[in-house]
Amino acid sequence: MTIQAGKICFNALLLSLVMTPVASQVQAQRATQQQPGYLNWYPNEFLNEEEQQGMMSFCSGAYRQSQITPIEGDYIEVEANESEREKNGNTHFSGNVEFRQHDRILTGDQASWFPASQTGFFSGNVRLQTSDITLYGDKAEVDEQEQMQFTAAEYSIPARHLRGSADTIASEGDGKLKLEHATLTFCEPQSNDWDIAASELNLDQKSGIGSAWHARLRIADVPVMYLPYYRFPIGDQRTTGFLNPQFSINGQFQAQDIQLPFYLNLAPNLDATITPHHILNRGLLWESQLRHKTRWFGDGELNLGYLDSDRQQRQEFADFNAALPEGATNQKESGERYLINYQQQGQINKNWSHRWVYNKVSDKDYLSNMKPTAAVDRTTHLPRRGEILFNQADWHFDITAESFQTVDETIALKNRPYRRLPQLNLNYTPSVINDWQLEQELQYTSFTRADSAEINNVDVELTGFDALNGRRWLSNSAISYPFEWPFGFLTPKAEYRYRQYKLTDADETISQDDATELNISHGVGRYSLDAGVYFDREFDWFGSDYQQTLEPRVFWVKSPYLAGQENIPNFDTTVSTVSFSSLFTGERFTGGDRLADLDQTSIGLTSRIIRDDGLEQFRLSLGQIKYNEDRRVQLNKTATLDVADTQSTSSTLAEVEWNPDEKWSLYHTLEWDPFEDYAKQRRYGVRFEGVENRFLSASTNTVQTYDAENDTFETKTKQLDWGFFWSLNDRWALIGRQLRDLRSYQGEDKRPVSDVLESIAGLEYQNCCWRVQLLYRESSPKESDAESNFTTDKKYGFMLSIQLKGLTTLGGGTDALIEDAVTGYSRRKYHDF
Repeated sequence: MTIQAGKICFNALLLSLVMTPVASQVQAQRATQQQPGYLNWYPNEFLNEEEQQGMMSFCSGAYRQSQITPIEGDYIEVEANESEREKNGNTHFSGNVEFRQHDRILTGDQASWFPASQTGFFSGNVRLQTSDITLYGDKAEVDEQEQMQFTAAEYSIPARHLRGSADTIASEGDGKLKLEHATLTFCEPQSNDWDIAASELNLDQKSGIGSAWHARLRIADVPVMYLPYYRFPIGDQRTTGFLNPQFSINGQFQAQDIQLPFYLNLAPNLDATITPHHILNRGLLWESQLRHKTRWFGDGELNLGYLDSDRQQRQEFADFNAALPEGATNQKESGERYLINYQQQGQINKNWSHRWVYNKVSDKDYLSNMKPTAAVDRTTHLPRRGEILFNQADWHFDITAESFQTVDETIALKNRPYRRLPQLNLNYTPSVINDWQLEQELQYTSFTRADSAEINNVDVELTGFDALNGRRWLSNSAISYPFEWPFGFLTPKAEYRYRQYKLTDADETISQDDATELNISHGVGRYSLDAGVYFDREFDWFGSDYQQTLEPRVFWVKSPYLAGQENIPNFDTTVSTVSFSSLFTGERFTGGDRLADLDQTSIGLTSRIIRDDGLEQFRLSLGQIKYNEDRRVQLNKTATLDVADTQSTSSTLAEVEWNPDEKWSLYHTLEWDPFEDYAKQRRYGVRFEGVENRFLSASTNTVQTYDAENDTFETKTKQLDWGFFWSLNDRWALIGRQLRDLRSYQGEDKRPVSDVLESIAGLEYQNCCWRVQLLYRESSPKESDAESNFTTDKKYGFMLSIQLKGLTTLGGGTDALIEDAVTGYSRRKYHDF
């Protein structure tokens, strides 16, 4: 039977044959590689405005997923110019043949269907289209189990921007493809800058995993790397396999650090990464990271690092010991280096939650020498802390246990922090009760710390006042009645702060000191009045509408002097950081051990100029504290009144920021001593953030102190820090950053080995297929040799990162380094698949 220009529908078992008339010519033709739509790829001129939006200039087009209306039922709908059915049921089609079933369309020049074997054969410009994949081939074989095989085939997965070719492609159902003698790339059609060639390639779209046997990474068709077996992601799913290798090169063009992480997808809520990396002159460091998600324990992360024997450290120990005089105590020469870090937080139920962190390192130089990949706290005192918290409406309760590892073992024992074992906090802060604002804080803490240690090979033991530990009960009560109006606010407030101590571990020197009591309780009130007014006016400037504000603020606070606080150990208290906002807190200390004597008035003024579109183009803030009496409460027992504590005013604090437009920002902060006429702190800065991936920042920071005894000024810090990421166009970008020490050193003062503390210079190139970053880096790690004349050492190196877009990154680490160095880089527009 021959049918001209007809449509045939038959069910999965080909039990019936139905014909309906169609147009004499079918418009669908197989596209050629030069025509838009081949492999679902469309050049820019065929994309709509939405598809072109945000597209980089170096991309010549984009893939478009097939939009197919599914056919309900299991029957197959067939269209062809001609069809012929034999007596045994075999049917042959020719001319624009199209098979449709569910959401799949299979087309070709000729096709035959054999009901006895439930198979079909297609030939000539064969194409399979689904919403996920497009296949082209010279021939294809299909069956009712949704399995098919293409020969001399090309394929694309538009949603992943992925394409390739193969001698044969077999569809095994459930989204799985098996390709023989195949290639894979994320590059645009007609642009094979890189690809993976493999004798066998398996793509599982459901699991998002690809695997390749006898894989070769090719650059411009030239093999540059061979892997007998390689697993890689083709989706966002997690998959077991090797991750991006990373490496860094030092100034002598040696491989300083080579890392080859391996990822283990252990369970839906559990995974691990094992990273062996070879560090030049040190050995093989093993790092591992285990992450978990559980109902009761929440999100947790365990990081481990271990180096059995650090060759460089062992040599340093040997050289040091060899230089010691006879009879001196040698340093240990184990060379074993390790890291343990655990972080966890979770929500037990609606009200209860918990947080935990544990850190331990083998020595003070581990973090700088090994540069662990985990986000580990890098402070001098590594915390070990557990917290259980309760929050419900206006109530908060938590219990905390915290200790520390002091990684710098040269720090004096009396300067090391106390453990909190435990600390209990209870806070009640209702929003408002009949217009009254109430606040109540209760706290109990047990403070302890080690009273002996070995420092610089010498046994040290705390005695007297420094050896005291203790328990502290704390209560802070406050009541206020805030008034708020559109033009300002007024907040009177009354507080009472109470402390009770039971000091322990007193030795005989304490018992002979009548000034030190072991059981102490005291309290003091504090009263404040905070008031501010808001004025504004509108004006026109060069044809643009602006609003100017004037916001004066006055804050008065008084708290009587409470004697005897110097006889209480400083368990957790420090001097507050000075800034414009700190003028209106009434706090000289942070922590619970010092109740500052206060009789002062803070006066501040802020003015803003706001553009009609809401941009704050200019802001100026000035403020100062007027003191009515000397500040007698000091932080430490032996501290005497500082000159600044006897002056009638504080430093003058100023902040100014000017934003000419949305891209530029210039700012300046200043702390000026009006008595000695010098700047204690000053900072100048400029920031630029353009829409074309252009970021620029530069700032200077200076900190000075005054030595009243010698009538001299000393510069503690003076640095220039600038950095930029500057796109020349979509393809090319320049990268630079430098942190320079501008301080002038006198005589025998220890100083950095170089004025340049940190430096980065490099460039980036990218196209639609790959991206490369090459950086030169100088760093100045802290000098570990106490006998050195310098405070820093010097290291040089190169970093290379090659990103094969959509697949992997070779090298790595450059993006994280630039993000830390250049303000705004984390917000750059980024092109990847």
